[in-house]
Amino acid sequence: MDQQDRVRRCAAAALCGLLALFPSIQEPSMASPPDTQTQREPNRLGDQTSPYLRQHAFNPVDWWPWGEEAFAEARRRGVPIFLSVGYSTCYWCHVMERESFEDEAIASIMNERFVCVKVDREERPDVDDIYMAAVQLLTRRGGWPMSVWMTPPGARGEDDAGLEPFYAGTYFPAEERGGMVAFPQVLMGISEAWTGQREQVLEQAKQVTEGVRSMLGERAAPTPVGSEQVGAALGQLVQMYDREHGGFGQAPKFPQPVFVEFLLDALPTVEDPAVRSSLTRAVRHTLDRMAMGGMYDQVGGGFHRYSVDERWLVPHFEKMLYDNGQLASLYARSYARVGDEGGDAYDAEIIRETLDYVLREMTAPEGGFYSAQDAEVNTREGENYLWTSEQLTEVLGEEDAVFAAKVYGVADGPNFQDPHHPEDAPTNVLFLASRPERVAEGMGLSPGAFEDRLGGVNQRMYQARMQRDQPGLDDKILAGWNGLMIRGMADGGRVLGEPGYIEHAERAAAFVLGSMRDGDGGLLRTAHSGVAKTPAFLEDYAFMASALVALHDAREALGMDRGSHLEDASALIDDAFARFEDPGMPGLLHDTLAGQSDLIVRTRSTYDGAVPTGQSVMLNTLVSLAERTGDGATLQRAREVLAATSGAISESPLATVNATRALHRMLQSGAVADAGPSQRREDDDRVFVDRDPVEVFAATDRVSVKPGEPATIAIEIRISEGFHITASDPGVEGLVPLSVRIDGGAGVAASAVFPEPEVYDGSALPPEDKGTLRVHTGTFRGTITLERTEEVWAGRPIITLTYQACDDSACFQPITLELDVAIDQ
Repeated sequence: MDQQDRVRRCAAAALCGLLALFPSIQEPSMASPPDTQTQREPNRLGDQTSPYLRQHAFNPVDWWPWGEEAFAEARRRGVPIFLSVGYSTCYWCHVMERESFEDEAIASIMNERFVCVKVDREERPDVDDIYMAAVQLLTRRGGWPMSVWMTPPGARGEDDAGLEPFYAGTYFPAEERGGMVAFPQVLMGISEAWTGQREQVLEQAKQVTEGVRSMLGERAAPTPVGSEQVGAALGQLVQMYDREHGGFGQAPKFPQPVFVEFLLDALPTVEDPAVRSSLTRAVRHTLDRMAMGGMYDQVGGGFHRYSVDERWLVPHFEKMLYDNGQLASLYARSYARVGDEGGDAYDAEIIRETLDYVLREMTAPEGGFYSAQDAEVNTREGENYLWTSEQLTEVLGEEDAVFAAKVYGVADGPNFQDPHHPEDAPTNVLFLASRPERVAEGMGLSPGAFEDRLGGVNQRMYQARMQRDQPGLDDKILAGWNGLMIRGMADGGRVLGEPGYIEHAERAAAFVLGSMRDGDGGLLRTAHSGVAKTPAFLEDYAFMASALVALHDAREALGMDRGSHLEDASALIDDAFARFEDPGMPGLLHDTLAGQSDLIVRTRSTYDGAVPTGQSVMLNTLVSLAERTGDGATLQRAREVLAATSGAISESPLATVNATRALHRMLQSGAVADAGPSQRREDDDRVFVDRDPVEVFAATDRVSVKPGEPATIAIEIRISEGFHITASDPGVEGLVPLSVRIDGGAGVAASAVFPEPEVYDGSALPPEDKGTLRVHTGTFRGTITLERTEEVWAGRPIITLTYQACDDSACFQPITLELDVAIDQ
């Protein structure tokens, strides 16, 4: 029995044991006095730097912040720890607080039977990563709010550190609803299991902890990588590209700036003019559609988190600093490109409006940048950003209201209905149907006249909007996220030729590097109201080092004094390597410091998400620093980080796209040699081809696979004339058959059905194989079936297809490619 199977069976046993207790639970009354919060004294969260934690300061729950005091209390009382993880702009976090954490009866159960700990995932991404892995192991899904129950220190003896997860979930309703168990029943069931089934619970905790350590602490052995992986990532992006709406994949649509940055780096090296032109259009189309849609705040500037639809129309309304920093840099790169596609005025407009928004609404008096703005106002999604025709008329007067309604799609009727409040009247998310100059042309206006009129309209709309109730502001300052915005501000100032933005970036950098330090000079992660705390993570050092290189470039481009930014970046990198490099493997960087007693595993992130991984940003920053300084030691460090990351790049070039981008840069500069396809042996008579003669297309880019509900995917395989691929049963030994499998995860299996192959009778075959080799030629279709297995869902399952192409003279190196199909559970 493997590790994941043990975890699954143990989890199932514990779950059944807990559920067996539920019928005996008498649900408490859900009523709480409406003014209870104002009558209470604040709990221990009242003085925290995190606004998310302070939001819970007047809950009747006896919350503790994450730390040794909470762990010591759990040891003293001998009760489990209930860990609740969320963030300030999380909608369902707010819902669970209103329903459960503000309820006196539920809080009484929590306080009596658990030590309750609150964590802001943005302040402690390490804690979030670890216990989210436990949630995924136990429930096969994830999300926030995260709810985890874990062992107290001392549960197995005096030296036991505890903190081992044994039960987990996400949002629980206060009352049973839609098949979801009520939170009070879960609390009572877990408490009774801890009292009456202690050994089973401890065994569960052990197995889950081993699974988490396996998921987050494993190292992939270095492997040769090169242009093959760069090409694979590029090919996947081409397949993912939404030719109708721009972007990559389907709804929900995320901006994914690392994808476009990779394309911008790769474009100049694409030799085929048609392919290069197609990729250029994909970049332009994606940038335009993001800026035209409701995901971009047309009145106030700046980007919302993501689009709930494929058209970039209706956003999830929270605004995150890390998105706006990355997107400012991305649009700056696009604006700076030379040639017909460069210097786009629309790019300049988006850069300026985004940076101005951040300076106006997201900048602290001391110079640092705040973290986020909430999605909801008065419990309504996006209330502050939405408009009706009547509101436009009230603010603008009839003539300008007609103009604004036509420009922003309001004239076409409502396009938004709050999904959580269907009783509310529908309203409008503002968007542009086309680029501004085309909208102007359609209205019979010159671009200049249109811009002037729209600018005046937007100013009045913004002033009126600011009189409304405003979304909550998460005003903590995070070192790493500030690094992303400092880079965005510096990049924007450089390409626009506006030193004011660069000076604001300087102020923020000075604040982080001057005020967010510990006694030993190490960076601190978070600051609020003059208090900085929590040792910084790898991403904080990497993002700030990258920002300092961007500041150097900006000052140099505008003829300003360059200062010591490159030296400061080098010092940060030296400090990061001293703190995070694995002593047993040069270049392998962990996310967290060594020896942290409050973590059950030392994590190492390899896959990029909403922000790229610290390791991949550090790699790119080392490459940039080496290019500017010519320092051989810096370049050697980059090679070591690349080697330590190469196993992950080889396994999934697109999931590690920012590291793949660094690989491409190093290949182009000659910093590393191209490994090419897998190394050829002396006795290997296979040859390599420069162009793959096989193309594979899937009919969908996302499927859901549930227990007992297999999913099917239609694929089409196109083989160039003069080539063939061996069938799933070639009939001849020594050739690789056509096959599919699942890599990178567990809990799902793949099988495939292909049409009947043809018999190949080429002249190159030896006599004994004539009439027996079975192949496919031309274009044919097949069906892949995905089914759940009894293994626990883990990792990121990816469908891979392996084939071997041949022509009439030779067979080529087998290819394994990842199908660009996301698998949901």
